[in-house]
Amino acid sequence: MVPLRLRLRNFMCYREEVPVLELEGIPVACLSGENGNGKTALLEAMTWALWGAARGRKDLDDDLIFVGASDMEVELDFAAREQRYRVIRKHSRATPRRPGQTILDLQIEGPDGFRSIAGSTVRETERILRDIVRIDYDTFKSSAFLLQGHDDVFTSDLKPTERKRLLGEMLGLEVYDTLARRARDEGQRRERPDPD
Repeated sequence: MVPLRLRLRNFMCYREEVPVLELEGIPVACLSGENGNGKTALLEAMTWALWGAARGRKDLDDDLIFVGASDMEVELDFAAREQRYRVIRKHSRATPRRPGQTILDLQIEGPDGFRSIAGSTVRETERILRDIVRIDYDTFKSSAFLLQGHDDVFTSDLKPTERKRLLGEMLGLEVYDTLARRARDEGQRRERPDPD
């Protein structure tokens, strides 16, 4: 997954009228600046758009809305396997009369622009999105995006079997499991006596 474009509204420290962050054509980016300027919020916006999680948790939606605002929205364009996608996640703050509400749309770019490929529920759309991105939030935060103060999660907090699973997922090693299974099945098929 390669981020291409990020648009925020009322997300964490970012209010309305935030310029779009264009990343297309930038192979490597460095976020630098003083503490508290919103560098981490940009990365958290991407994880919230993709997995509905930020700050290492999935149950923070209301806490991520800019103070005083009633809703927020993050739109992220990204590329995966030579295809461009757009994910739009919105959340409205809970009120005394209704719980907070999250809307998630997933779109794929085609010759006529973007069209929705979202499921009928947020959960179903998140499953489709995980299949496209091919990594879950826990794997991402343990490998590619180390949260501040959690830089040793991969080396000390995970059991060896969990580290092996994460590495296999990151490197796409399940392909080799599939090939080994096919080779085993083919070997067993060839060992069987021919019925003729």
